[in-house]
Amino acid sequence: MLKRFFASIAFLLAATTANADLQIEITGGINEGHKIAVYPFTQNPAVKLDVASVVSADLMRSGKFSPIAASALPQGAVANGSVTNLDAVAATGAEVVVSGIVNEVGANNYNVEFVVTGLQGANKGKVLAHFKGNSSVATMRQAAHRVSDRVYEVFTGQKGCFRTRIAYVVYKKGAAFPYQLMTADYDGYNETPVVKSTQPVMTPAWSPDGKRLAYVSFEKRTPAIFVQDIYSKKRTKLSSFSGLNSSPSWSPDGSKIAMTLSKDGQPDIYYYDLNASKFVRVTANRAIDTEPTWAPDSKALYFTSERGGKAQIYKFDFATSKTERVTYQGARNLSAKSIPGTNSLIVITQVNGFRVARVDADGSIYMLTTSSLDESPSVAPNGSMVIYSTVYQGRKGLALVSADGRFKANLPSSSGEISAPAWGPLLSK
Repeated sequence: MLKRFFASIAFLLAATTANADLQIEITGGINEGHKIAVYPFTQNPAVKLDVASVVSADLMRSGKFSPIAASALPQGAVANGSVTNLDAVAATGAEVVVSGIVNEVGANNYNVEFVVTGLQGANKGKVLAHFKGNSSVATMRQAAHRVSDRVYEVFTGQKGCFRTRIAYVVYKKGAAFPYQLMTADYDGYNETPVVKSTQPVMTPAWSPDGKRLAYVSFEKRTPAIFVQDIYSKKRTKLSSFSGLNSSPSWSPDGSKIAMTLSKDGQPDIYYYDLNASKFVRVTANRAIDTEPTWAPDSKALYFTSERGGKAQIYKFDFATSKTERVTYQGARNLSAKSIPGTNSLIVITQVNGFRVARVDADGSIYMLTTSSLDESPSVAPNGSMVIYSTVYQGRKGLALVSADGRFKANLPSSSGEISAPAWGPLLSK
């Protein structure tokens, strides 16, 4: 599927994957979505990062845009960050054009300014967006992602999530610390170790403010849940009961952390109230209840249970204290995650293997992937994308798929196997 598109997207990938810790290999969907023209920014020579290439790659990965290849853009139609030949750019069929300029305004301080101009119909010639902000050379990639966020929001009405970070676990066989909990920008850049261990580390979960990670560690040969501040490095043990301590999940309002514990017998769902400093039991069933995840309003928990015979997704409503089954299609459904802004869920469903799927409000299931060993899905905070673990070319790694199934990409790593991805929250600034 990808071969016939390589020539047109090579320019996008060259500037955005070099030196990235996770490489992005597009496997589908790049010719779908809204056509958009992103012209190279006029940049100060000291700024080596190609801002426009980062923006083009971001928008393409969202599954909602189809950027025109740089080689196909009319030459001389943009000068000093401004469109000078609107008709020439409009003839490409693009709906909008993004142009910009990066000027030095002080020592290692640059102003990044860009304009989004309409090209078709009533919007032709209209300035749809005009933003500017300052950045250093070191933060220029984040500034480029901010441009992408703005363009995405103007075009779709949703906040972009290109400045978010992801957490994941890397396993490097034979290393002094083979298990490492890492964070990185969503596109694989700026990888940073959070925890290094000789024993397994599992299932990281972000706090809503993006400052802490909850995760499971086997460092004492038994599972325990910890909370790590990624800035101060302070670590707190949350639970280390006899038996299971697994699957931490932070409530969107930040007040609770749900988890699976078996301290009272069978694995059941509990949460730790961070304000009251106490554990509260949610389910008490003879079947296995596990993998809790919060509804976006923090008023309900979804979880995986075998109480119906095989693993399916259930929902516990705190207002009524009632539990209802959510999924019925598929032999098994696991690892539910809410899609923000919708009534839909992302799950792993057993159909010809284990695949990422979307469960809509009416219970219907829409397959998003064609692989067969998918696990641990995590949804972007704007609901547009899903990152998950899968097996690619014989090695466990990460992959992306848009929530509508249009865009697909693998994120193979050159060192180690990667699992348990968790998508961090939107940045407020």
